Amino acid sequence: MGKYLLVMCFALGCLLFVQGRAEAQSFDIVKVADGVYAGIGKPGVFSNAAFIVNEDDVVVVDTHLRPSWARDLVAEIRKITDKPVRYVVNTHWHGDHVQGNQVYISVFGKNVEYLAQHNTREDMIKKAIPSVQEDLSKNVPETIARLQKMLSSGQGQDGKPLSEKDRQQFGEQLASQRAYLDELKQIQITLPTITFERSLVLHKPGRDIHIYYFGKGHTRGDVVVYLPKEKVVVTGDLLTNGIPFARDSYPVEWVSTLESLRNLDWAQAIPGHGSVQQGKDQLDKLIAFMKDVVAEVQSASKNGMNVDETKKTVDLNRHSESFPNFKTGAPAMVERAWAEVNGKIQD
Repeated sequence: MGKYLLVMCFALGCLLFVQGRAEAQSFDIVKVADGVYAGIGKPGVFSNAAFIVNEDDVVVVDTHLRPSWARDLVAEIRKITDKPVRYVVNTHWHGDHVQGNQVYISVFGKNVEYLAQHNTREDMIKKAIPSVQEDLSKNVPETIARLQKMLSSGQGQDGKPLSEKDRQQFGEQLASQRAYLDELKQIQITLPTITFERSLVLHKPGRDIHIYYFGKGHTRGDVVVYLPKEKVVVTGDLLTNGIPFARDSYPVEWVSTLESLRNLDWAQAIPGHGSVQQGKDQLDKLIAFMKDVVAEVQSASKNGMNVDETKKTVDLNRHSESFPNFKTGAPAMVERAWAEVNGKIQD
């Protein structure tokens, strides 16, 4: 997960450090509709959550990379309501959306149920749990050692002297990674207790909460949480403020998944990363981009091009103004699409 986090963070254009906990909260809490809130992760936290306050309980969507950040969100929830969290929805298996799961059963007791599409539960077992161990034993210690070396030598990885700004940033990264290492020792991935294939509905007084699986996309188990009355959707990483992280994705199938998401009647989206989106403009940009990725990769593959040739040939620059992370996100998506088109992906 450490390498995944570093790569994803650069892809999203976010920062790799957090300010001291006394200096800043972890989230901007945005009221999206009556009883519906987005927890927008601040720099360093970067992934979002949502929570829905019902008549007698609370539903939380996604739980962040660190349990401490999940506890921060619990504190924010308690500023708004004293009702207990009853359900936690995991939109997909990536650690920045599930590694805080354990906090909710710890705080609110054994009645908490964890909901996910069945592929997500399988991937949490096969991938998320081993990723925590790899972070703990290898990835994060190596990152700490690399940062320590740069700070002690006064030189960056390129051999150039560090500026004062560099020193400050790397020092903050080092403190953040050390704190993360301490948390990793305590993380126990809490698995979904209820899984489903295509859809599940929570019928609450005055509100129905729909959870849909439209097919593969960012991962093979992505779900969206849809509130028809409020016209709000929580998308996980199917939709973000840029080109979503592509490593575990299925670009060919992602297109139809996004089109199904578009067909829902909603006016606001709480994405997996970035600010609350008004309307479907960003979704439309992503659909157009993904369609072009797939079409151009399929054409290149028909002409016998390998992945490197395809990455050099495919021209997606017409989409560059639509995504802040285009330079890193587009090549990664092309590479993954090539793998899917050429049958190289193994679930």
